Amino acid sequence: MTEHEVAAGATYQSAERALALLASFDESRAEIGVSEMAKSLGVHKSTASRLAAALERAGFLARAGKHYRLGVELIRLGTLALRSFDVVATMQPAMEQLSQQTSETVNLAVPDGDGILNVAELPSTYILSCSGGWTGRRTKPHAVANGKVLLAYGVIPIPRQLERYTEHTITTPAALHDELAAVRRNGYATATAELEEGLAAVAAPVFDGTGTCVAALSVSGPAYRMPPELLDELGRLCAAH
Repeated sequence: MTEHEVAAGATYQSAERALALLASFDESRAEIGVSEMAKSLGVHKSTASRLAAALERAGFLARAGKHYRLGVELIRLGTLALRSFDVVATMQPAMEQLSQQTSETVNLAVPDGDGILNVAELPSTYILSCSGGWTGRRTKPHAVANGKVLLAYGVIPIPRQLERYTEHTITTPAALHDELAAVRRNGYATATAELEEGLAAVAAPVFDGTGTCVAALSVSGPAYRMPPELLDELGRLCAAH
């Protein structure tokens, strides 16, 4: 192996580690220490420290005491990505109309590996709401309405493990199979207290020009404002957009 190939390999490995480090942040790990970084990457603490420092200089990480959090450069890049994300721009008018009709939180979610990623949100107009913090949040599909839509239309694979979040979460393959069949039959999905107690939601598929489901449009709010007897009506309203 030549000296150039060795250098190229080292650069590639560093890039992979940097991307893996950034991807390790999520809503449950907003701040990460160097020791945790090293363990996650499988490298020495000094290597993780140098990598974090380099990302900090580039604006991708920011110091928070002895820990690091994501930096403002990622906000800039994320904003640019959303602007160029056709489905977000295309669905904006429908989201605004649905928000006006329901006054509840409206979200748009797309497939993200074997899960879903919320990419756009219009907050509820109510003081007590389920708004805020959904954009950029990844969730497991079986416990949320928009995830059920993407599962039902084959956009993401059926999870091997169905994690329980509440006593209402679907945790058996047979029950999930029946639920997804109902989604395809009705054209929309519902979820009540399956991810969090007191949270209700409905969602419908978003199709591209070829008739392929590419996203899910959802309405969510407190269960007392979205009781079971209203979910079918809200589901049909969501599907109409």
